[in-house]
Amino acid sequence: MSSYTPLLGQDVDDSRYGDYRRSFADTWKSGYRRAQVATSRFMNSRTKHWLILVLIILDVAGILSDIFIALITCEIGIEHDEWVAPTRNALTIFSLSLSCVFLVELFLSVFADGLGYFKSWFHSFDAFVIVVGFAIDLFEHNTAEEIASLIVILRLWRFVKIVDEFSVEASEQTEDLRKRIEDLETRNAALEAQLSQS
Repeated sequence: MSSYTPLLGQDVDDSRYGDYRRSFADTWKSGYRRAQVATSRFMNSRTKHWLILVLIILDVAGILSDIFIALITCEIGIEHDEWVAPTRNALTIFSLSLSCVFLVELFLSVFADGLGYFKSWFHSFDAFVIVVGFAIDLFEHNTAEEIASLIVILRLWRFVKIVDEFSVEASEQTEDLRKRIEDLETRNAALEAQLSQS
């Protein structure tokens, strides 16, 4: 063997490596597509809509609780009592946690539906509210009160999201009823055909 001969030799079969790369890419694309379809199925499921509805209600309840605690303690002069700061801090952490969950929901929706998710103005505005809400929750400790009040107003937008979740649920129930009616009409036609042949 000379010093100019490659260690692996000249007759290495590069086609196997190319096939492996193509096979890996096809496998990866197939797995990505399956994950996207499964995510889409979950993101459009009744379970997800009810889960998000409950989380939105909890989020709004946390926001309103924080506002009421701030107003009431300030009004009666006990804003410096020992229970006020930990309670408001816990509500802030709770709000930040829910903002993270809503952000994950947004990312999963975009993964499932692609950028077409943003074609709806409703989804675009909801995404804006989620991202801004998350950012302000994250940096709220060192920002002006005006920004915090702005996010409270924006997050109350989630009430509209509740209405949307109810409308999605109603449309799913309507679709189920429509399918059931079609099935019953088909059965009825079959029974009428059997009776007319008798």
